[in-house]
Amino acid sequence: MKAVLFNIHDIALIVTVAACALLGSRHIGGWRRPRQSGYFFGLFLATNALVAINTLILWAEPVRYPVFAVVPYLYLFLGGVGFLLGPLLYWQLKSHLNPQLRFGPKQWLHFLPAVLALVYLYIECFRFPHAVQRDLLLNLQLYQQSNAFYGDFITLRKLLPVVYGILCLRVIQRHSEGSGRRSMDGEVRKDQLYVVGGFTAVWLWAAITHFFGTLRPGDVSDVMGIAGNYFKLALIVLLIYRESPKSSQTTRSRAPAKPNSEATIDERQIERITKAMTEGEAFLNPQLTLERFANKVQCSPREVSLIINRHFHQNFHEFVSSHRIEEVKRNLRAPQYKEWTISDIAQAAGFNSKATFHRFFKKAVGTTPSQYRKDHQSAGHTLPTSSKTA
Repeated sequence: MKAVLFNIHDIALIVTVAACALLGSRHIGGWRRPRQSGYFFGLFLATNALVAINTLILWAEPVRYPVFAVVPYLYLFLGGVGFLLGPLLYWQLKSHLNPQLRFGPKQWLHFLPAVLALVYLYIECFRFPHAVQRDLLLNLQLYQQSNAFYGDFITLRKLLPVVYGILCLRVIQRHSEGSGRRSMDGEVRKDQLYVVGGFTAVWLWAAITHFFGTLRPGDVSDVMGIAGNYFKLALIVLLIYRESPKSSQTTRSRAPAKPNSEATIDERQIERITKAMTEGEAFLNPQLTLERFANKVQCSPREVSLIINRHFHQNFHEFVSSHRIEEVKRNLRAPQYKEWTISDIAQAAGFNSKATFHRFFKKAVGTTPSQYRKDHQSAGHTLPTSSKTA
């Protein structure tokens, strides 16, 4: 990777940048997660793209000097951006658990390592003339400076994401599956474990590679570093696959087109499905699929589809959306949610598409959400949030 421009290892980094940018843009500009959590996850992926760019331009010999000649302060920015990986992963998790999370002084302290990193790099490198900056950074003279402690700086940059990853794993473990609005559904918990666990493993590998390379620099540590880049690329590709519509609808496509009229329906299964929606509030999970719901009620996807079609006279998508609409209606009438926007209420109810929400609401209620809220709140009609209807 140090000798040839755009060799296979460089291409892996370029693909990582593109994949992170693609997936990040879907979260920032779309409804893939609750809005605030989606923004943080999108920024987290964008930061991963910047870290991959930093790796690419630092180790591709024909690239790093021309880039430095044109935009030297890009290296200053990219040198500190890695300190944002951990905080952004932590914020996306916390805001997923609490969509109304507000930033206080303690939250802003998470920016402090990144700010201090920029100050450090400026003092030790970028306050000097351009030629000196190039020798210190690109020719690795910073490692030779006795009072620069550049090796310790790199160590901190490798270890801080691992610390945040472990912290996030502990947060996930403290939230068991339950019916509360801010508790973590089993499938959401599984998704968060995949994301947090996957990136923590990648960061841990990078930290081990760093320490091994410090003790025994050479070809082995180079291979370990290259392998780490491929591990991250594989993780991002798997994330894209898991969030693709094709993946989430695979099981749904296997459901029978026509229910078997001779099949009998177990009343206990109907009760489990009903309780999972009314008491368990499974519909609040924006990533709920037929397969995930079937696992939750301990039935096969085929059985769940059959029961919903025959007993509730709906398909699975309509069944889930009808419960979400009822949740939205309750919250639009409730005075404690009057400060929430309609989009926030819809997302809290499990909708991950604004167009789908408005279409279903207008079809089910016969009016727009804003008009419904105006009519019921102006008339003084409220319903306690503890009151649930099927």
